[in-house]
Formats: sequence, structure tokens, C-alpha cells
Amino acid sequence: MHFPLFIDLSDKEILVAGGGRVATRRVCAMQKFAGRITVASPEVTPQLQQMEGEDIVILRRRFQPGDLDGKAMVLAATNDAGLNRRIVLLCRERGIPANDCSDQALCDFQFPSVVLAGGNVVGLNASGADHRLVRRARQKVEQALGTGGQSCYGYEQETPPEEGQDGS
Repeated sequence: MHFPLFIDLSDKEILVAGGGRVATRRVCAMQKFAGRITVASPEVTPQLQQMEGEDIVILRRRFQPGDLDGKAMVLAATNDAGLNRRIVLLCRERGIPANDCSDQALCDFQFPSVVLAGGNVVGLNASGADHRLVRRARQKVEQALGTGGQSCYGYEQETPPEEGQDGS
């Protein structure tokens, strides 16, 4: 079980390895919190392409170990479980907290579902065990806070696919 912790990422550099739907959701959730997000992936979703700008940099190539330089946190969200594992192990050698979207046992931290409402931030997590429960809880929290189903996924009332169901 993981302890819920809210952390200031406003001056931190974060690496996301991967450019699929899982990576897109991670970047989308973090973009309002992180100082700079670098995405390393030969291909990215159209949503990630739209987010690219000053604070979100896309390296259109595969992950390279040098990508870890200066990073405070890493999310391994490729469609290659072996590469994700390698990234996490490299992070551990450097003392960088990492999350592996393909193997909860390798995660130094869990990535929550995030609800923003005014100045409130709510993070929901089921330790990777029950994504449907988190989805239902998120919808109830959004309803209670009056967010109207707005999400960073780009469309009103859009619910992201379940983790591990999208090949990223």
C-alpha cells in the first residue's frame, strides 16, 4: 500500500517515455503541475502533439539513457515491458523515482487519477488493483465538486480507457 502524497513539481523536470494513450493521460494530468515535461517516443498521439509547447517537449525518438539527466521523476509508459523495466532500473541507479505502467511491482510511486475543481486537487488511487472503482469514484467526486465532467482528456464526459487496455 502506498501513502498518498501531494508534491510540488512546479520547478521539476519530468520524463515520460512513451507516446501512446497511457503516456498522453499522464502528461495531461501533470501539465498543470510540472515545470517541464519531456516525452521520448518515436510516435505520439494527436493529443500529445497538440500539447507540445514551451513546457512540454517531444523528442520524436526512442528513449535514451541520457534522457534521465536532470529529471526529478520518470514515467515509463511505452508498449515494451522490457524497456519500461530497463528505464526503471536505470532510474534506481540514479536515485530518480519512477513509475512503470506495465508492472506495478516496479513502481516507486502510484499515479493517481486527478480531479481539479477551482483550487482543489483530488487524487484517487486503488494501488493499481481496481481501475473501475477509481473511475466510478472519480465520476462521483467530479459530480460532488461540480466539475461537469471536464477532464484533461480533451473532451467533455470522456472517460479514459482502463489501464493496460490501450497498448501504450
